[in-house]
Amino acid sequence: MTVPTDRVPKHHGEFYFEPPLSQWKEEALRNRERLVKETFWGQSALKVRAELKLPTQHPLILSGHQPVFFHPGLWAKCLAASTLAESVQGVAFHKVTDTALPPEYLHHMPEVEENGKARRKILEFYTSKDMQKQERITPYGFLPAPDHSALEKILKDAEVYAPDAVKANIKSYEDKLLKETKKEATWNDFHLSMMKVLDDLCATPRHYLEASKLWATQPFYHFTSQWLLNLPELNDGYNQALTEYRKKYGITHDLTPMPNLKFESWWFEIPFWGVTRNQRHSLWAKNDGKHIVLKIKGGEGVYSLALDDLERELSVLRLFIWPKVIPQALFCRMYLCDFFVHGTGGSVYEEVADALFTKFFKLKPLSFGVATATYLVDPEASRGLEQVASHEEKILWWERALAKNPEYLFTKKEAWEKESPSFIQTGFKNCFNNPRLRGLAETKAKWVTALQNPAHKAEAASKIKAINQELYEGLTEAIQALEKGLLDIEKTKEPREILSFREYPFFCYAPEVFTRMKEKVREAAHQSV
Repeated sequence: MTVPTDRVPKHHGEFYFEPPLSQWKEEALRNRERLVKETFWGQSALKVRAELKLPTQHPLILSGHQPVFFHPGLWAKCLAASTLAESVQGVAFHKVTDTALPPEYLHHMPEVEENGKARRKILEFYTSKDMQKQERITPYGFLPAPDHSALEKILKDAEVYAPDAVKANIKSYEDKLLKETKKEATWNDFHLSMMKVLDDLCATPRHYLEASKLWATQPFYHFTSQWLLNLPELNDGYNQALTEYRKKYGITHDLTPMPNLKFESWWFEIPFWGVTRNQRHSLWAKNDGKHIVLKIKGGEGVYSLALDDLERELSVLRLFIWPKVIPQALFCRMYLCDFFVHGTGGSVYEEVADALFTKFFKLKPLSFGVATATYLVDPEASRGLEQVASHEEKILWWERALAKNPEYLFTKKEAWEKESPSFIQTGFKNCFNNPRLRGLAETKAKWVTALQNPAHKAEAASKIKAINQELYEGLTEAIQALEKGLLDIEKTKEPREILSFREYPFFCYAPEVFTRMKEKVREAAHQSV
C-alpha cells in the first residue's frame, strides 16, 4: 500500500479506490464465503448478526465515520458501499462512530473578501458558553443537536462572507438544515437526517448503526471479555504491529499512527475507553488470577470482574467500555460485515489491525476497500487562481534574467510571448518597441563578441557593465509588470488555499455534485482492470 497522504486525489472531480472498485465484488464474495464458515473467539459472523437483528441471508457492506457534516470525499465511500451492495444483492449499512470528540473533527466554512483576504472559519454549533465548553470534552453520542440559532447564524454569515458559488449552493439545503434542529433531537438524530438528505439526493438505500449502542450488546461484551482474557498476547501483538507499520513507511515518530500500549506495575493499558459521566478516559486492566481489574488512569473508580463470569459482569458494569480504533476495526470486520469501506485515514488503522489479526489468529485477514474523492466548492474560481499562480516561477525567472542579462527581452522575444501571461506582455512589448533600448541591446551583443579578443577584453567588460545598467534602467515598464504580476499572485495565495480545501460541509456543494458522484462511482465499478 502507498502512504495515505499520497492517495488523496489532487484535482477536482477525481476519485481514489484501492483496490480498483471493479475488484470489490469478488473480494466481498470471497470474504463472505470465509465468514460463513469461520468462528472467531466462539462467535460466528452470522450468529452475531442474528443477535443484533442484522441481515444474515444477504451480504452486508459497511462504511463508517464520525457524525460530522459529510463532504464529497466522505460521501464517496458511502456511494461505493451502496454500489457494491447492489452488485452482490446485499445491504449497505453505515456505522456512526459517535464515540469520538467534536474537537477532533472541526467543521469550517470558506470566507473570501473582495480585497483578497480569505479564511477558513471554524463553525460553532452551540450559542451558550456552557455548551461550547461541554462540547470539547463530550463524545458525540451524548450531545444534543446543534442549536437552531447557532445554525441560523452560520447560514446568515455565509450569505455575507462565503464565495458566491457557496452562497448559491446553501440555498438548496437551508430549509432542511434548520428543520432538523428539533428541541429534543440528539446530535446523532441530526447527523442521520443530514446523511438521509444525501441518500435521498442520490437515491441510495442505507441502514445505520450507532456505535455507542453497538458497544452495549452481548456480542460486543463477549468480544471484550476475550480481549481481556488474552491481554499479554494482544498487547504484545498490537505493539509489534505498530512497530512493523512504522518501519515499513519509515516513520520515526512514536505517536504515529498511534502510540504503543504501555505496561506499568502489572497494569496493561488497553485500546478501549472507560466512559463515566459522559466523558472518555484511558482504561487499564490486569489479571490477578481470579479477577480482571479495570481502572481509569488518573480518574475515579476501580472495577473488579470475576474471571469465571466475565461476560455477564461486563454487561452490568457501571462503566461504558468503548473500543478504540483497532479493536473496533476488528469487531466490525470479524462479525458485522462482508466488506468494509474506509476512507484513506481509516485504512491506516486497518493495516495495523490486519497485522494484529494475523499474529493472533494465524489467519489471512479479510480484505477491505478504500474510497475517497476530491471536489472543490468553487472549481471555476480555483482554476482561475491556479492559472494565475502557475506563472510565478516564470515571472521570478524573468526578474532574475533581466537583472543579469537585460538584452534577453530582445533576444528571447519568442519565449516571453509564449510563456508569459498577457498582463506581463504589454510592458515587455512597449520596451521591445523602443528603438533606443533595442540599439543598446544590439551594441551589447557586439561588445560580448569583442570579449573574445584579449586586446579588447578590458574595454568590452567595462562597456558591457555600463550598457547593462543603462538598459536595465530603461526596462522600468517591463520590471514593473513583473513586480505587479508577483503582487497579484501573492494576493491569490490565501483565497487559493481556502478554495482548494476539500472538506467543507456538504451544503457548500451543489446538489448535482452528489448525483454526478454516484454516476462516476457506478462507472468505476464496471471498468475493466
